[in-house]
Amino acid sequence: MRRVSGSFCSLILVLAAIVVAIIPTGQAAAQGAPNGAPPVPAVLVSKAAEMDISDEAIFFGRVEATARVDINARIDGYLAEVAFTEGSMVQAGDLLFRIESGVYEANVAQARANLASANAAEKLTKLSYERSRELVSRKTVSQAQLDQDLAKYEEAQANVAARRAELTLAEINLGYTEIRAPITGRIGKANQSKGSLVGPASGSLALLVAQDPIHVAWPVSDKLFTEISKTRPDTKNVTVRLRLPDDSIYEHTGHIIYAEPSANSTTNTITVRAEFPNPDQLLVDRQLVNVLIASNDTQKYLVIPQDALLLDQQGAYVFVVNDENKVEIRRITTGPQRGLSLVVELGLKTGDRVITAGQQKVQPGMTVNATLAPEAAGN
Repeated sequence: MRRVSGSFCSLILVLAAIVVAIIPTGQAAAQGAPNGAPPVPAVLVSKAAEMDISDEAIFFGRVEATARVDINARIDGYLAEVAFTEGSMVQAGDLLFRIESGVYEANVAQARANLASANAAEKLTKLSYERSRELVSRKTVSQAQLDQDLAKYEEAQANVAARRAELTLAEINLGYTEIRAPITGRIGKANQSKGSLVGPASGSLALLVAQDPIHVAWPVSDKLFTEISKTRPDTKNVTVRLRLPDDSIYEHTGHIIYAEPSANSTTNTITVRAEFPNPDQLLVDRQLVNVLIASNDTQKYLVIPQDALLLDQQGAYVFVVNDENKVEIRRITTGPQRGLSLVVELGLKTGDRVITAGQQKVQPGMTVNATLAPEAAGN
């Protein structure tokens, strides 16, 4: 057998010593892990606190103009002028359309001439009647003649009244050749152009919609309406605001003006209306908005951050850190949302520390390292 050299034996002895040194160390490490304490999870907590909150309700509403007027021609004729810019604001009394007036001016002149002729005939018959009345007293004219002259005089008076009415009608029709705005508002598209033949049968020439103030209407269930009527009969004690389609809050507040006197039998709702100022015309007729109703009186409610809320098949719950820094599960009954806070009706009390971050790392009964969230540090 070949003899092993001394240097090779020395190398084997060194390696064996290293292995012997490593094995106990690894075993000690493996045996020490189960006996070592696991790290304590770190979580953020917030305290359940009371907050002054006003009762609020949100409804879907629709903007309604206080007046919508279809502009129509009241006489027949050709349009001589369209006097407005489509989509612009017009004031009550502004000229909108002008119909050719030549025929109607001639009718007025003719009616005036007819009235003058009737007045002259009346004067003549009056003189004849007065002369006959005097002669009858002298027995030179018969009573039959006097009666005949009286009838002619009364007929002439009636003719004057008829001619005066004709003149009035002719002047009214002449006035209709100028179509003016009956209200202040925004006017839409002109449905007829210059030169078109228009009249009562031609339909709407344009739509004029009042802009300021403006109404908003929304349906309220008859049950809720009854509850509100019992508890808050004074509508002056609420603030009405709007959320616009871009989710911004309309800068002007409104006030409730009335509720419809009858309910909708199909939807079992009652329509309520409020009035809002609309100086910048941000609210548009038939626009859809959210109506935010808030009571001017406040009440104290227990609230927690929304981040603390958890849900499972049994409902809503939160993780609470008790005085021993151990985690407890609490089933809660929630109320309405107020900003980033959530009203808690049952399940918590003031001062309870609810976990708002780190819930996924904890289980009931586990000890945690709880740190008060910065936004709640002042509570």
